[in-house]
Amino acid sequence: MTRVSEIAEHWLGLCRKAPVIRALPVVLVTEPDTADPARPDGSGSPGSSGRIRRGINIGTGSLTAIILDRQLLWFTFFSGLVMLFLITAEGWMTTRYDYSSRFYFVIPSGDAYWVLDMRLFLLEMVCLSFFTVVLAGLVLHRNNTNGKKAVSIRDSFTGINGYTGSLMALSLALAVLATLVYMVTSQSQLIGKVVHAITMTLFWLPYAYYVPNELFCTLYFASEIMFINAILLLVSLYIVPEIVLGKKRLIPALAGAGVLLQRTWREVLGCAIIVGLIVLTVATVALLIGQSPLLLNHDYDFFLRASRGQVLMTIACYGFIAACWLLVAVGATAIGVAMTDLYRSAKTGSTGGSPGLVTE
Repeated sequence: MTRVSEIAEHWLGLCRKAPVIRALPVVLVTEPDTADPARPDGSGSPGSSGRIRRGINIGTGSLTAIILDRQLLWFTFFSGLVMLFLITAEGWMTTRYDYSSRFYFVIPSGDAYWVLDMRLFLLEMVCLSFFTVVLAGLVLHRNNTNGKKAVSIRDSFTGINGYTGSLMALSLALAVLATLVYMVTSQSQLIGKVVHAITMTLFWLPYAYYVPNELFCTLYFASEIMFINAILLLVSLYIVPEIVLGKKRLIPALAGAGVLLQRTWREVLGCAIIVGLIVLTVATVALLIGQSPLLLNHDYDFFLRASRGQVLMTIACYGFIAACWLLVAVGATAIGVAMTDLYRSAKTGSTGGSPGLVTE
């Protein structure tokens, strides 16, 4: 047998079972950085552009959700009430600004000093606590709503009872940060010049703030506070879903939120594109209003006389402010919906359901 085998190996054509080139099973070899499969935890994806597009779809879908699920308008209403309370309280504080008050603390810093307003801290604590509770209820409502039955608003808020301690701790931390940031930005000359330049370029209301002046001051300071609060709430992305959906305390929720943000930063960028386009549109309208004296060749008589344009500009200016107030309230709801969908995307790799409703 050994001899026959050797002959067969030598005379390939004379053997009934001529040796053939046997290939191993085909294995597609790719570089580690080019393989990007979709994973259950959402860490993988079809690609960076695909994940950004998914984030854009989440952002646009959050706006559609407000139309499809009318109960979300309740969260818009609650957010608007919190902002109205913030403006009212800020107006009361503006008319009673007294450095001799026991609510002020002076912090020396070299040749200068910082003035810490504890009334602002209390105001921020109240407002951010309500914002956090509304956001938590919104997250539970969005997560528990399916295509057949919408969860009631009462059930959504009842579901956060076991997490109020962590939510209040988060509100306290945000209130401290907001107070410190406002203290630095409002009392720093460099930042003050930048804020003043932006304000005079975009949001300078031509002569309408003379009717009355206290209202303009209130809206000016309240807008700064709301801007700081919005930035802090965006920075704390995923923390509230980690608390109420991940059932974690504050410190573990902070760690978990950081991990989820690393996984879905491309989706977050897609949502940021939608937000950026909306902000750009609002800024364009504000620029037209703020630069209206230049557009009218500095015809100041147009703004000063009621028979010409004073009444018209007053309506345009304060109408713009009311529209921004409504837009921020709707935007807060849309961001809460998008936040919940992003959380689902980070956990499962897909948002699931239709653009308006998230299904389990």
